[in-house]
Amino acid sequence: MEKNLLQHELERIRSEREVLDLIDTNFHRNGFRFPREPIADAMDRYLRGHSYDPDPRGSAAAREAISAYYAGQGARVSPDRLILTASSSESYNLLFNNFTAPGDNILLPRPTYPLFEYLAGFNHLEVRYYDLDPGRDFRIDVESVVKAIDSKTRFLVVISPNNPTGRVAVEEEISALVDVAADGGLMIICDEVFSEFLYDGTQLVRPMQAAEGHPRAPLIFTLNGISKMFALPDLKLSWIAATGDAPAAGEALERLEVANDMFLNCNSFTQFLLPSLFETGTDFRRSMIARIDTNRRLLIERFAALPGVRLTPPNGGIHATVELSVLPDGWDDERFAVELLRRAAVYLHPGYLYGIESGAFVVLSFLREHESFVAGLDACAAAVGEFALS
Repeated sequence: MEKNLLQHELERIRSEREVLDLIDTNFHRNGFRFPREPIADAMDRYLRGHSYDPDPRGSAAAREAISAYYAGQGARVSPDRLILTASSSESYNLLFNNFTAPGDNILLPRPTYPLFEYLAGFNHLEVRYYDLDPGRDFRIDVESVVKAIDSKTRFLVVISPNNPTGRVAVEEEISALVDVAADGGLMIICDEVFSEFLYDGTQLVRPMQAAEGHPRAPLIFTLNGISKMFALPDLKLSWIAATGDAPAAGEALERLEVANDMFLNCNSFTQFLLPSLFETGTDFRRSMIARIDTNRRLLIERFAALPGVRLTPPNGGIHATVELSVLPDGWDDERFAVELLRRAAVYLHPGYLYGIESGAFVVLSFLREHESFVAGLDACAAAVGEFALS
């Protein structure tokens, strides 16, 4: 893949000095590690009874723990409606591979994380987009969803909390999307991998709940896992919950079970560990989210004071998207990102990498350790302030 100017500059400057990376979302590199003791204790118990007996849907105990997790949040997911995978990327690939054909298309929100486009291309699918309106705090433009659908549309992908906007979809939007999927005969993929990261009393609205009692409920696949929830990306466990249209969900799970049985990628020990994570991980999750929220609040405060900057306060996730109207004539978001890197060795992403086609936007994460995050914000504020005075 051809490198852009920003990537070239990042490599050059990293060879000369340390770069403060404001888009690094690796939980471990940013200082978040699940406590060792519960994992070590589970490993000891696992090895004492060590015996490989794989279930292509995932271990019953792990699926029961996930079902109880949803029940605690007011959502009904039977253990029989769950499939365990090694990652959310694998979950997407299983769904695309089993329920689409080459030339079909999927609907993704715009802006969106570019990984999904690669996953779609890997499965020979066309990507179409519906808009998250930056002028309305990145609300879902339901009309753009309807316009993008044709006879080859198979999946409507909903990402809430969203990456990169940090916005959590509200009930009105989710209900409208469930109706659109029902009317168009579409399946919904609900990606909620950042669902634990909610702020200011924000409530998560799930399509699976909005579809309950719907006279024509679509088939809904909800994706999540332990990578973000417990800061355990290395232990490789995610899941697919199939809900909505009950007969269709049963048939879908049978197909997914056969496909999953070919590879059995989800680690047996991690499946054994999962109930312990839910039992012992509450305090860790709370402290992690509180630390991240401290950065989020600082981000909102600092950017609110800058002229020519518009930030829709993220109420979920770990990302924010910032509009810059203060740039000099002829500048775009990539040039700003390159100049910030050159001047201050601070790295963030231009919005065009996420499909933002008009205006100048930058994307950053508020996951970093607090002191370095403050330093990064100081550098951004200094650069923006310089342009505002010029």
